[in-house]
Amino acid sequence: MKQRFCSKEITEAKNIRFENKMFKFLLRWVKANPEKALLQFDQSLDEYLANNALRDYFLSIDAPLQQLLKNRFVADHLGRSAKNVYFDEVTGDPAFAPTEQRLYNLARRMSCETMHIPFRSIHPDKQTESGDNAAVDSYPCESEIRYNSGNHFTSRPANAHVFDENSKRGLTQSERNLHVLFQRGFLEDRLHDVKNVTKSIAYANETSLQFFVICSRHSLKEGHFGTSLVIMNPKNPDFPHRILICDTLLKELPHHPRWWNHFIAEYTNVFGGGIAEIIEDISHPLQKVNIKGDDPYRHDWDCPYYASSMTFALADLVKTNPDLLAKESSSVIHDAMKNFMPDYYAPNKQIKDRAAIKKANKLKRWNSGKLVIKEISSPSRPFIQA
Repeated sequence: MKQRFCSKEITEAKNIRFENKMFKFLLRWVKANPEKALLQFDQSLDEYLANNALRDYFLSIDAPLQQLLKNRFVADHLGRSAKNVYFDEVTGDPAFAPTEQRLYNLARRMSCETMHIPFRSIHPDKQTESGDNAAVDSYPCESEIRYNSGNHFTSRPANAHVFDENSKRGLTQSERNLHVLFQRGFLEDRLHDVKNVTKSIAYANETSLQFFVICSRHSLKEGHFGTSLVIMNPKNPDFPHRILICDTLLKELPHHPRWWNHFIAEYTNVFGGGIAEIIEDISHPLQKVNIKGDDPYRHDWDCPYYASSMTFALADLVKTNPDLLAKESSSVIHDAMKNFMPDYYAPNKQIKDRAAIKKANKLKRWNSGKLVIKEISSPSRPFIQA
């Protein structure tokens, strides 16, 4: 996290260059396709290019975002690294060129575009017709969207996309007696998977301990994300050898996070009432980094990042020191996890300050979008120079 972000002045210069490039691009497109200028009406050409040309492009082109990314200047600008971006010191918002922000918003809003760049767009109900961010005072009176904190880059929920992104990584982590269950669904679903996999292993006469690292929402009733390590002995596939669970809301151990009862309920549903006696808590207070009421966030929306970090810390411990997980105390395991969570813990194992953790999560959000842009830009398609 030593990476520095770009200065405001340099970012503004890059954005002006992008605006000029996009103006020329849209001008060429309109001249080549005058019949597609459906929203020009009585506007002058300059007014149309400034207001509605990009929206017509999105309405008229199949997979418009993918087509735009064939242009080198668009792909380079949208896919730039965080070090080339200025982030507002108060809101945490990246300084986008006006047409760039409009592009992200239209990609999310238009029915012809099935994928949007995560965190870089605002909800369709908060956009103008042209795709700009609408002013808050333009929202309908008494509407819930007036109080939704998703107006800012760092306050948009990091749920489905981040979960799917890390799920791909989880698939590559599983090996031998390590099983990383990083899937959509709920904890109870994954616990049934644990039992079924363990039974199949037992049928194959495998006797070594099996380590299941789970990242999931708690339940349909309580959708918070959490992490579990379930150690199973194939000789007894119906009852775990050990269970360690991680939440992200507590001040310090041994106090349990407020969602402790949901962990207990889901485990009880699968393994029976006696399971509560062996469940151990190794939670980390990461979600306390933002305090409820902080402007402009109102809430810490980075829970999936914290849960993912705990998941892969446990997976790394399975690979490097499985005996520690099987035999040592929960406090020793809790402490050992910190070595594998450098975004949130310093080398001395002290939790980093709020500014450092916010910066880590902001960088992760930016890189999530950068990864999607890379996936949309097919490497088999040649770039078109602007």
